[in-house]
Amino acid sequence: MISFGRHICNDFNFAIEKEWLLTNKKGSYSSSTIISTNIRKHHGLLVAKLDDMDNRMVVFANCDEEINITGHIYHISTHLYKNNSINPNGYRYLENFYIKDDTVNFIYLIDNVRFRKKIFLMKESNTVVVKYELLTPNSHLILSIKPFIAFREAEVLLKEIPGFSPSLKIDKNSKIEIMAFMNFPPAYIYLSDGAEIDKNGYWYRDFFYLREFQGGYDALEDLYNIGTIKFEIDYNNPKMIVYSTENFSDFDINDLERKFQQQFSKIKENCIEIGACVNNEDYRTNIRQLVETANSFEIRDREENPLILAGFQWHFFIWFRDAFISLPGLLLIPKKYETAKKFLKHALQFEKNGVIPLNMTVEKRDIKYASVDTTLWFFYALYKYLQYTEDYKIVSRDGEFFNRLTFIIKKYAEGTDYNIHKDEDDLLYAGLPGMALTWMDTIVNGGPITPRIGKAVEINALWYNAIKIMQHICQKNGAKEMAKEYMEFAERIKKSFNNKFWFDEGGYLYDCIDGDFKDESIRPNQIFAISLPFDIIDNNSKRQKIINTVIKDLYTSFGLRTLSYMSTSYRPTYSGDPVSQGRAMHQGTVWAWLVGPFITAYLKTYGKTNETLSFVETIYEPFFEHLKTAGLGSISEMFDGNSPYNARGRISHAMAVAEIIRSYFEDYLSNNEKK
Repeated sequence: MISFGRHICNDFNFAIEKEWLLTNKKGSYSSSTIISTNIRKHHGLLVAKLDDMDNRMVVFANCDEEINITGHIYHISTHLYKNNSINPNGYRYLENFYIKDDTVNFIYLIDNVRFRKKIFLMKESNTVVVKYELLTPNSHLILSIKPFIAFREAEVLLKEIPGFSPSLKIDKNSKIEIMAFMNFPPAYIYLSDGAEIDKNGYWYRDFFYLREFQGGYDALEDLYNIGTIKFEIDYNNPKMIVYSTENFSDFDINDLERKFQQQFSKIKENCIEIGACVNNEDYRTNIRQLVETANSFEIRDREENPLILAGFQWHFFIWFRDAFISLPGLLLIPKKYETAKKFLKHALQFEKNGVIPLNMTVEKRDIKYASVDTTLWFFYALYKYLQYTEDYKIVSRDGEFFNRLTFIIKKYAEGTDYNIHKDEDDLLYAGLPGMALTWMDTIVNGGPITPRIGKAVEINALWYNAIKIMQHICQKNGAKEMAKEYMEFAERIKKSFNNKFWFDEGGYLYDCIDGDFKDESIRPNQIFAISLPFDIIDNNSKRQKIINTVIKDLYTSFGLRTLSYMSTSYRPTYSGDPVSQGRAMHQGTVWAWLVGPFITAYLKTYGKTNETLSFVETIYEPFFEHLKTAGLGSISEMFDGNSPYNARGRISHAMAVAEIIRSYFEDYLSNNEKK
C-alpha cells in the first residue's frame, strides 16, 4: 500500500508531483494526481482504447464534486486554471490518499464527518467505478457531481465549441447515454439508486495542464460539463457512479466491486506463486508492488493477441524493442509462458526483409521498421523464453518459426534495409545519413542527435548473441552442421570485436566505430558486452575496467547516464521545449532501465559476495523509494543526469519496471547466499 497524509495532501505543490494510474487489458487507463488535479493532457477519469481507433480517447476527463453537510457546501475538487489559478481548494479537506490492491482511495474529513471516494478500473472492460461512502456513523450528506466530457484523442486538446449540445438519453435515472459527436461512439454513465439528474450543462474554460506548459506544448483546455448528478448518502449506504464506453444491457452496479476483486485476485495469486514475497518486509512490499505494476503493460488486441505496452502515458504504439527487452521481467518471471510464446510468434509475423518492426499501432495500420537492434533483441527474448520453459518445439528444425530465424540471420549477414550488413570483419554495420537506428534514436530538426552510423558496440554484442543463440537452437533441434557454422561465425565475430572495440588507453569499449573513426564517448552501451547471456569479453580484467568506468562516469541513484558527465556534449537536464528535451535525451539523461543490465554485468564480473550483494541492495533502494514519487507504484522512464535526479519522461516505464524485476530475481536472488 502507498499512502500519504495531510503533510503531502494539503500541500498543492507536493501533491501534484504524485500521480496515480489504473489500467486494464484493453490498453485503457484512469489517471490523475492524488488530489485529482489534472496536470497533463493525458490525465483523465477514463482514457479509453476503442476498437478501430489507433490512439486512446479521453472520454471522461474529470469531474467537479461538492458535498452538502447540514446546509453547508464544501467543494472537494481541486482544479488548476489559467495563470496558475487554483479553484476550488478541495485538497485542503483531504486527510489521506492511498493505493491498495489497484484501487485509489481519497479520505476527506469535514466537520468531523469522514468521507471516502474509491476509484477502480475494471480489468476486462472500459469501465471506471467511483464509489462514495460515509465512514462516520449516524451521518448524512448530499453529494453533487458534475462530470466533464472531452471525447478527444489523448494528444489533442479541446476548445469550446459554440452551440455544442451533446445528446443525453436518461433511462430511469440509472443510466445516461452521451452522444457527443456523430462520428464518435457514445459513452455511458451508470448510477446507483436514488440519483437525481439535472441535464443543464455548460463549459468550464481554461483548465491549465502544467506538465504540458513545462514541455512547451499547448496547455489550455475547455471541458464540457453535461449536467449535475446528486445523491443522498447515509452511513452504510454507499453510492456509485460508473463511467464507461460499454453499453451494458444487464448491469448490476452493486456487483462491480466483487467482480473487480475477483479479477485482481489473479494478480495477487501470481505474485505469491513466483516468490515475490521474499526477504525482509520492505523488499516484500516493494517487489510485490512492481510485480503488480508489471501487469499494467500487458494488453490484448481485438484478436486476443497479447501485446506489451512501452509505458504510460504514451502514444498508443507497440514498441517491439521495449517489448523484447521487457519480456523476461514482465512475462517470464511471472510464469506467463504461454503469453510470452504467443507474443513472440505474433511479433515474428511482421518480419520483413529480415527486420522486425520498431513499432506499430495496435490496429496495425502504421508499421515502422527503422531499427537495427529490435530484431536482435527478439533473439534475446526468445533465448530467455527457451531458458525458462525448455520449449524447444517452437524452434523445431522443420518448422516455419525456425526457418524464419535462419532467414533473418541470412538477411542481416548478406545485407538488408537501412544498410544493415555484415562487414568483412564479420561485425554488423548499420546506418544511413539522417537516420538513427539504435535505441539512441532521437531526431531533432530532421537530424539524429546520436547517429552512431557504423558498428555500434551494443549492436555487435547483440549480433554475437544472436549467432550464439542460433548455435544453441541448432544444437537442440539436431541441425548439427548449422550449429557448427554458427559456432565458427560467432568465434570470428568475437575475435573482431575484442580486437577493434577495446580502447586500451581509456580502459573501456569504443561506443561506435566506422572505418578509422572510433568514438571514445563513454556511454552505457558497452555494458551489454558483459550483461547479455553469451559473453563476448572473456578477459575479466577488461570487464572490471569497463564496470569501473561505468560506475565512475555514468552511475547515478536511478540508473546510468547516457553520456559521461565529463563530456563537453553532456546535457544533465531533460527539460524545456521538445527540441531541448530531444537534445538531452541521450546526451546525459539517465534511463532507469539500464540499471538491470548494469546489475547483471556487475555481478557477472565481481561475483556474488556479501559485499557485492550489499552494493546491489543500495542500487535498488532509491527505486523502491521512488515508488512513492511521480507515477505511484511504478518507475519513471528517465531522470536528470545531476542531483537531485528529478524524474522525467513517462511516469510508468515498462523496461524500467521489467529490468528491476528481472535483475532482482535472476541476479540478486538466484543462488543468493544472503537470501
